[in-house]
Amino acid sequence: MTIIALAVVGVAVAAIVHLTMLFLNNAPLNSFSQQHAAAIDKYLVPEFSQGWQLYAPNPKSVNTHVQARAKVKMPSGSLTDTGWVDLTAMDDERIVHNPLPSQAHQNELHAVWNNYVDSLDNEGRPVGLFGKLMQQYLLRIVAHRLGPQVDGGTVQFIQLRSADTPVGRPPWSLQQTDTQTSYVVQPWWAVKAEDFK
Repeated sequence: MTIIALAVVGVAVAAIVHLTMLFLNNAPLNSFSQQHAAAIDKYLVPEFSQGWQLYAPNPKSVNTHVQARAKVKMPSGSLTDTGWVDLTAMDDERIVHNPLPSQAHQNELHAVWNNYVDSLDNEGRPVGLFGKLMQQYLLRIVAHRLGPQVDGGTVQFIQLRSADTPVGRPPWSLQQTDTQTSYVVQPWWAVKAEDFK
């Protein structure tokens, strides 16, 4: 009987300590939680860290559209640049009235673009094997979407850019937001025949 009583007391004490630590971690800043922040973090992180991204993700503050253009070789032998094609807008059109849009239309381009941009160094070059793979993967996605022939010419090079437009303020907000679109342009990438396969 005493073993059961000791077990119940032990579980109750552990539960009280655990709930107290969670409370101190989530409570507004106060002198006690600031004084013991290291001990609280040591107990909670990483097993009990409070990550609410799944339930309340940060809303998007910038709309990013991935755009592409091609340098094509015309039958006359001259090279001509095509206009910019908004690949993100093409994906959005496929999703809007589709009750079961594919994962590729929803996430493929966006996810690969983010991975590619995250792999760039300060000079704008892909870092390591992951960066090079993301560049190749992105090139192939765009090559498949444009096709080997554009505007009557054969695609030789592809160039990408992102068009980043900050989300405007809601009508009730007094915050000033510049909604001017800015562009980040990537260098021209040579296209090979296998990129279209």
